[in-house]
Amino acid sequence: MDWLLFEKLLSRINDLPARSLDEHLQAALGWLQRASQAVDGQGISKGYDLLRSRWFPAYPETTGYTVPTLINAARILGQDEWRVFAYRQAEFLLGQVTEEGGVVYWDRQSGQPPLPVVFDTGQVLFGWLAAYRDGGDRRFLEAAARSGDWLARHQDEAGMWKKYQHLGVYKVIDARVAWAMLELHRLTTQPEHKAAALRHLNWVLAQQDGDGWYRHCAFTPQEDPFTHTIAYTAEGLYRSGELLGEERYIAAGNKTADRLLQLQRPDGSLASTYAAGWRASDASSCLTGNAQMSDLWQALWLRTGQPEYQRAADRALDFVCRTQDLSTANPNVRGGISGSYPIFGKYERLKYPEWAAKFFVDAILRRKAAETGRLDELLPG
Repeated sequence: MDWLLFEKLLSRINDLPARSLDEHLQAALGWLQRASQAVDGQGISKGYDLLRSRWFPAYPETTGYTVPTLINAARILGQDEWRVFAYRQAEFLLGQVTEEGGVVYWDRQSGQPPLPVVFDTGQVLFGWLAAYRDGGDRRFLEAAARSGDWLARHQDEAGMWKKYQHLGVYKVIDARVAWAMLELHRLTTQPEHKAAALRHLNWVLAQQDGDGWYRHCAFTPQEDPFTHTIAYTAEGLYRSGELLGEERYIAAGNKTADRLLQLQRPDGSLASTYAAGWRASDASSCLTGNAQMSDLWQALWLRTGQPEYQRAADRALDFVCRTQDLSTANPNVRGGISGSYPIFGKYERLKYPEWAAKFFVDAILRRKAAETGRLDELLPG
């Protein structure tokens, strides 16, 4: 995309009137609810395709890590409807696993057996663990343990998950699977769950360049990584380090967050993709990555007290807020977060992906929890 065109479009959203964070939050939660209604309440749709005017099928992976988001909304907002919604999705996910415990991919080929995917399985762990921690239903913990066993069995000795990868490409974003395995270990105390997480985290560390950029971070070897996948990896390392009290992992995630802070544009946005050496390789902005980094920068501010993290988090969140359409009459769009800004940008072009709204809600809820001294009520995921 042309940088001049991006700047012209950016000037339009900067002229939009500011809305309260509560308005943005409720609109995004409402959109998530409609994304579930679009698939008859059985999971949450992968998102809305604006070009074709249609919703995608339910996506187990993102439904999984949206369960803790919804429970957190119920806790922080005191609105139990989001808890009911969350439990319904956790129940749906019990039927989205193979006999061995792998969570299946959303896009099922006709006549072919369901394909389990490592990353998807790890993200569903967050959902089941949140439902168990919040409500105490042991079925969810048992399902999580079984899937954790599946993940441990299919990891190679180097700590990589080469099998059961989307597009057959192994990636450092599985640091977020390692984080989920550590959360599982807190409840199961099964040593193989923690051992698998540590093996993978150490492999990820070996893929990080000295400037904080990661190799094997893109969806395919031919692409530059999106800020979305970069943030996945940094978050997985950082959160794992927090759980373990392991400074190596915390520092690795922090290094990436610091570099992205330096690259944040004056309007609060980040480029969609970064090549090695942190060269911005696309002018559009991946809104999911902005929301994720807002959340991670908030975590760093709360840990260190350094105001630059708070400023970066606020600016990133404000940027995403200004792209959210709260006035359209189209209920499939209202309150959703598009893949890119502009919407025809590189990431999820002309689509409203479910996970963009999820991470946007997470960032707002963390801010609200911090303001009210309720951070310890937030469930991970």
